[in-house]
Amino acid sequence: MKPVASLFACFCTLIALSSPAAHAACPEAEDLDIQLRDKEVQRQLILSGFLAAEIGRANEKLMRVAISDFRTANNLPGGDQAVLTEAECDTLKHNNNAVYAFIGFKQVINPVNQLKMTFPAGLLPPEAKPSELSWQEYENPAVSRVGIDVFRVSGRESSTNSFSRGYQSYNALQLAYIHNSGSELIAEGAGSRWGSRYYFHNMTFEYQGGQRGIYIRFDMKPPEGFTPPPEILPAARLDKIKKQIGKLITAGSTAVPTEAEVAWALIARAVFNIVASDFYDQNGWQEITTKNCVFGSQKRARRGGVRIVFATTRTVANKDGDMTTMFGNTASDKISIGCVQVNPRFSMQRGDQTYRGAWRGGARVANARIKLLTDPIDRASENYVRIIDSSAAEDATHALLVIHGYNNSFNDAMQAVARIAGGADYKGRVFMFSWPSVSKSLRYLQDVDNAEEAEGSLQAFLAAILRDNNIRTLDIVAHSMGSQQLMRVMGGIRGILDGRRHEEGMLRLGQVVFAAPDVSAAVFNTKILTWAKLAQRVTIYTSGGDWVLWLSSFLRGLNDRAGGHTPWGEPLYVNASNVFVVDKTPPEYDFWKFFKYTHADYVDDKVILNDIQTVITGQPKGDPSQRDPEGKVFKTMPYKGIAGKKFWATLPEGPLADAKEAVQEGLKRKAPAPTPSSAPAPAGPPTAQQPVQQPTATGTTP
Repeated sequence: MKPVASLFACFCTLIALSSPAAHAACPEAEDLDIQLRDKEVQRQLILSGFLAAEIGRANEKLMRVAISDFRTANNLPGGDQAVLTEAECDTLKHNNNAVYAFIGFKQVINPVNQLKMTFPAGLLPPEAKPSELSWQEYENPAVSRVGIDVFRVSGRESSTNSFSRGYQSYNALQLAYIHNSGSELIAEGAGSRWGSRYYFHNMTFEYQGGQRGIYIRFDMKPPEGFTPPPEILPAARLDKIKKQIGKLITAGSTAVPTEAEVAWALIARAVFNIVASDFYDQNGWQEITTKNCVFGSQKRARRGGVRIVFATTRTVANKDGDMTTMFGNTASDKISIGCVQVNPRFSMQRGDQTYRGAWRGGARVANARIKLLTDPIDRASENYVRIIDSSAAEDATHALLVIHGYNNSFNDAMQAVARIAGGADYKGRVFMFSWPSVSKSLRYLQDVDNAEEAEGSLQAFLAAILRDNNIRTLDIVAHSMGSQQLMRVMGGIRGILDGRRHEEGMLRLGQVVFAAPDVSAAVFNTKILTWAKLAQRVTIYTSGGDWVLWLSSFLRGLNDRAGGHTPWGEPLYVNASNVFVVDKTPPEYDFWKFFKYTHADYVDDKVILNDIQTVITGQPKGDPSQRDPEGKVFKTMPYKGIAGKKFWATLPEGPLADAKEAVQEGLKRKAPAPTPSSAPAPAGPPTAQQPVQQPTATGTTP
């Protein structure tokens, strides 16, 4: 039997040698940024020692730095531009497996507080020390005082208070990173305590009336007999990483850490980021990805339609419906998050009035063009959501959020967003929040209540969007009652705007547009001064002929509205250098046509729509006259009694030009038809005799 066995072994060896080597499949993409969005690649970079961030929280800038460091440390070409090769993916996967095994990660559930975690079993004992029911501590003095506290506490103490109280006992405290949104706090750094210097990571978040979190600490002195896994050494030998770790170990002194000390710190950092990355999803948070929200290879809004990620608190009327039938007009106790692609076919040119008659109608849609990204989420859990836009081909650093106003159905609002973003050729990601407007003119007061009731969900959606660290500039367009919602929630996201790592780049507001804001003028003026400085520019569109805002003022005891004023009065004045007011009061107000003046100029009036589309691109900067250097659209008007202050009134040439065009079209129709020629006439733009096709969500052109 031995000769047979030997022959069989040789045969197997030959088969193995003749087979191609198995490779770790690299994420399929022609762009490095798309590859780096893959969560497994991020995990591998963390465990290789090159990425100092949690999975899903590193933006493209940090990811490119990490891959460049990986290539430099391993003497590989490509820098931060070339896509990953199969050989590189093999190396990253090998490093991941080796360091993962060294740390000994396994999934555990604490039997006392029922919290789940990815546990470094190779460094800590499996049993927690005797401790409180809500606070469980794992510690191993034999392994250089590595410790993990896992806590689930109820009480009135905030995440900020917990952090402040815990770190007052450290000396020579040096923070590498801190993020504090008020309800969520993450801090990483080093401090001296108990006669040693500790490297720590603290993560805590408020969840349904209590706090959940982890506190991990490593004595920065390696344990006796510590032999680093070879796979972590390329990172430990890289000069820039040695300097980063050296500052933490030496508390800013000039002492140079040993290779073993740097490697031990990188093991600690890998534990921090792997444990923390998994802890959110394991204990109540939900990550929503847009990877299935792909409607084609279009990279810009005009090409095949506008891709919109939306959130709504409307009831789901038909989960298999289309854009016109999926959502109703009543409030739900759940929030639905999904995506849709809208193709307003004849609305792509700025100021194309043919869209006006079509966008309110029922659009033909294809079910495949609207998708829910997850089952509707209970609103008690809406604050624990993170949206990762992993499929977008748009500019990842910019995002536009549109909040609709009074008397809008879901479909109305979606088509308006497409008109604004599509006409502007907006390069970034597009989001929309839809609250349950009743979509009836005479149900104004019910809309007021529904808009206010949905404010918490708007704030949760805003926070979920901004947890994508790729976004660095958020543009916002708010209309009517949507402006009221925005003003009320802005204070709640200030902590998020200020919570980024320095190397990730600052997160700020870009262009903020208020179209016919249905907000008390006094309240608007007070609140906007607290956060206008965070925006590049704020533009407010007002009118003295907006009957909805007149009604709103009447119902509130003639309280002035920010977006409206009397036809003979002046618009709102805001004393801020980056806030500009554009007024669209009809030049000759006719009271007999009171209800013909529109509250929806931001999409119905081509002058206002065209200007909004220009504004959200961010160029040109400055006041409206910079967008109209020849003075054909705006007229600069001084405020009475306020020296040196001005607003911009739209000129009547726009309406007059429309009237002239209508007369010319009428004359053309009365003229005798020309003799047909053998060659067909070229197709022209649609006229009143050729009704435009309604905008669709199909993304196709018949």
